[in-house]
Amino acid sequence: MSQSALPLITATDYPAFQRMISELRLTSYGEWLDDHGKAIAYRQTRNGFVEIPVSPKAFDQWLKQTKQDAHMELLWAFAEDQANTLSEFQSGITG
Repeated sequence: MSQSALPLITATDYPAFQRMISELRLTSYGEWLDDHGKAIAYRQTRNGFVEIPVSPKAFDQWLKQTKQDAHMELLWAFAEDQANTLSEFQSGITG
């Protein structure tokens, strides 16, 4: 089983994600970091994880391309998509 891709949001970008994703509107960045830490801890003992830095601009573009409305599950799907793209790019370099 492959590693899980976890979206990593910077403190600077967090307010933009709060405007985009309704589930984050009442969650502080500190609370989000706590939840992110729990996701990391859970995956460390299973299949592992990789943190994928996400930007609101790239997420918004991805949402428009996929014709979807922002929510947390899609942020995770976006991180997975970004990880797959990065993996394909890296295997092209080394392959």
